[in-house]
Amino acid sequence: MPNEPDPEQRSKISKAEFEELAFALRTRILEAQFALRRQKRPVIVIIGGLDGAGKGEVVHRLNEWLDPRGVETHAFLGKTSEEEQKPRFWRYWMATPAKGRMAIFFGSWYTGPILRRVNGTLNKEDLLGTLERTRKHEKMLKDDGVVLVKFWLSVGRRTQEKRYQRLIDGEDYRWRILPLDWEHYSKHEKFASVAAQVVEATNTLDNPWHVISARHPTNRDCGVGEALATALEEAVKEGELASIGSPGGWQLGDRQRLTVRNHLAQVDLAATLDKKDYRRRLAAAQDKLNGLMMKAWNERIPTVLAFEGWDAAGKGGAIRRLVNAIDPRLVRVVSVAAPTKEEKDRHYLWRFWRDLPRAGCMTIFDRSWYGRVLVERIEGYASDVEWRRAYAEINEFESQLLEAGITLGKFWIHISNEEQERRFESRSTDALKRHKITDEDWRNRQKWSAYEDAINDMVGLTSTKECPWTLVAGNDKRYARVHVLEAACVMLEAQMKGL
Repeated sequence: MPNEPDPEQRSKISKAEFEELAFALRTRILEAQFALRRQKRPVIVIIGGLDGAGKGEVVHRLNEWLDPRGVETHAFLGKTSEEEQKPRFWRYWMATPAKGRMAIFFGSWYTGPILRRVNGTLNKEDLLGTLERTRKHEKMLKDDGVVLVKFWLSVGRRTQEKRYQRLIDGEDYRWRILPLDWEHYSKHEKFASVAAQVVEATNTLDNPWHVISARHPTNRDCGVGEALATALEEAVKEGELASIGSPGGWQLGDRQRLTVRNHLAQVDLAATLDKKDYRRRLAAAQDKLNGLMMKAWNERIPTVLAFEGWDAAGKGGAIRRLVNAIDPRLVRVVSVAAPTKEEKDRHYLWRFWRDLPRAGCMTIFDRSWYGRVLVERIEGYASDVEWRRAYAEINEFESQLLEAGITLGKFWIHISNEEQERRFESRSTDALKRHKITDEDWRNRQKWSAYEDAINDMVGLTSTKECPWTLVAGNDKRYARVHVLEAACVMLEAQMKGL
C-alpha cells in the first residue's frame, strides 16, 4: 500500500503528548481551513478503512478540530429509494460541497466496490473498470479545484477482534456490534487484500491515499491530523500560486478549431415537409411516443433528452410537440439559463446531475451541459483549459448515464445564417414573439463563425458510438419537429428492445 504506516511502530502516544500534539494540529488545520475558505476552494475528506478501525471516532475528532461552520458530514449507508433510481455517482455529486465549504465522507465511492468484490458479486475485471471510472471522477474534481484528501485506516485482525470484544463488554456500547460486523471479521484477510488492491490502483500523484495505522487510537488520530493539516496547507500554497478557474476570454475573429470535419455542412437544410404529411407523421409519432413512454414507466426506464441549437432554431416548438405526446406526470422540462450562485459554486455538471429523472420518467433539457463548450467557450466564461477538458468530462458523464440504463438523446437543431436573420426580423415585428428577441441575440450573430467552429468541435468530439448527436435540419420547422419526435421514438425503442 502507498504511504503505509511503519508496522514496527508500537509506542502509544500518551494522553499528555496527545493533548499537546492535538492543540498544534488543530491550530494548523483551522488556519488552512480558513485560508481555503477565503480562496473559495471546496474540500472533500474521505474516511475509509476496515471495520473496527475507528472510522466513526476519526470523523468525530475531525468535527471537533475543524470549524463547524461550512463543514458537513455525509455517511453513505444503504441507498435510499431515490438513490437506487439514479446512476452510481449521483449520491456523491449531491453531497459535493460548494466553494469554500468542506465535506467529510464517512464511506465513499470505494465502499460498494470493495464489499461487492469481497462478496463475490463483482469480478476482478469489473472492479478494475469501476476503479478507472473512480480515477476519472477524482481527476475531474481535482481539475475543478476541489481539494480531495483520502484516508484509509489500517487495522490487523487481532486488533479488530480485541476492539469488538471491548465494545461487547461495555454495556453502553454493545449496540455497536452487529452480526454483519462479525461476518466481515471472518473475512478479514479477504477485505484487507481487496482494500490493498483498491488503494494501490487509485493512489495517484494528484489524489494520493494516506494509509494510517489504527492500532492505537491516539496515534491514529494524530496521524490523520498531521496528514490532513499538511494536505490542506499544500492546497493553500497551490491556490496562492495559481488562479483557479480564471476565464480565458474570447476575441472576435479568434478561430480555435480542434477538429477538421464540418459536420454542419452535412445537414440538408433544404429538407421540407408539406402540411398534410406533417400532420400525419406528427400524429403517428406522438401516438407512438406516448405508448413507448408508458412502457418506459412500467419498465422503470428513465430518459434524458438534451436540446441545443442556434437561437431561433425552433427548439421550443420541437420540445412542445414532444411534451404534448407524453403523460404530464412523466415528463419535465428543465430550461437552462445562466447559472445561479449556488450552481456557480459547484462543478458545472452538478446542476445536471441534480435534475436527472426518476425511474420511468423523462427529463428534457432546453440547453444543457454543452454550454461549457459553446457559450462558455465563446464568451470567455470558462478558461481555455476548462472548456478543452470538458469534452472528456462530458463523454464520461454521458457514459455513466448510459451505464445506469438511462435512454439518452441529444439534438442539435441547425438553421442557416440567413434563416436566423429572417426569423429575428420576424420576431422583432410580431407583438406575440417580440419578447423572444434581445439585443444579446443580435450581438451573438456577429460571432456566427466562432460558434460554428465550436459546434463542429462539439459534434466531432462528443458524438460517440453509444450516444451520437442527432443533427436536425431546422429551416423548415415542420420537418424539424417530426424529425425530433421520430428520432426520440427510435431511441426509446432501441433501449427497450427485447423487453
